[in-house]
Amino acid sequence: MSGEFVKLDKDNFDLLRKQIYRMCGLTISEGKGYLIEHRFKPLYQARNCRSWRDFYQLLLSGDVQFKEDAISAISTHETSFFRDNHPFVSIRNKILPELLKNRKAGAKIRIWCAASSTGQEPYSLSMLIHEWVRSLPGVKIRPSDFSILATDISGAVIERAQEGLFTNHEKSRGLPAGYDKYFEKSEGRWKVSPSVKSIVSFKKFNLLNSFRPLGQFDFVMCRNVLIYFDDATKVDIVHRIHDMLPDKGFLMLGSTETLAGHTDRFATEHMGAVLLYRKVRWTK
Repeated sequence: MSGEFVKLDKDNFDLLRKQIYRMCGLTISEGKGYLIEHRFKPLYQARNCRSWRDFYQLLLSGDVQFKEDAISAISTHETSFFRDNHPFVSIRNKILPELLKNRKAGAKIRIWCAASSTGQEPYSLSMLIHEWVRSLPGVKIRPSDFSILATDISGAVIERAQEGLFTNHEKSRGLPAGYDKYFEKSEGRWKVSPSVKSIVSFKKFNLLNSFRPLGQFDFVMCRNVLIYFDDATKVDIVHRIHDMLPDKGFLMLGSTETLAGHTDRFATEHMGAVLLYRKVRWTK
């Protein structure tokens, strides 16, 4: 039997938003009690909570699965293939050629897609790499020379992404003409081809944790996630990304995100309608 749902009062709203911040760094602003109610209602009822204080106590408990479910519920998973399009044009025309030019002999080109949701972004990038490599006759570069790590804070979302299965609506949303060849029909859905999946790996990861276990990257995509953090957390994440990039390595943020006034560790480069951030040397 589901728990009886009650409205969220201000005291419990404050407790919950502070705990959300501690768990995953997301900032829930004043007046957003309705958001917590909406996102947490199914979990509240499924766990037979009698009050929001019960819900809060579960977040403080050792119930790892409950915390995982809560983080997944409060996180935004909006995504699509080739989202916003312009960034992918910049990647093809500017970033991929530079990554190839700066590549060390025999080394893989490593790319990190942070907050990758259900996988459309890293799979889009893999498809783009396949298309770009095909357009370079005579150049000794293969898709397998690239490695894409895709991470998200939600284990459930990562599991979905690893399956690589999408509905008709999900596949058609944003997918450019000519890219259907990278999908196969599978039990009423569309499965990403093995070649596209072969250079993408997925990992559950919280951006508040140390980046050191992830290693170094040549290019980081961290799109449409920093907007959910406060300024201090945003700057901390960006500075730690700086540490994992080579000199002049690229960082790409979402179209509404900016580093202006926050850090001097990246130089801004305009590529059409897209802002790219290139690492600059910085000493303490």
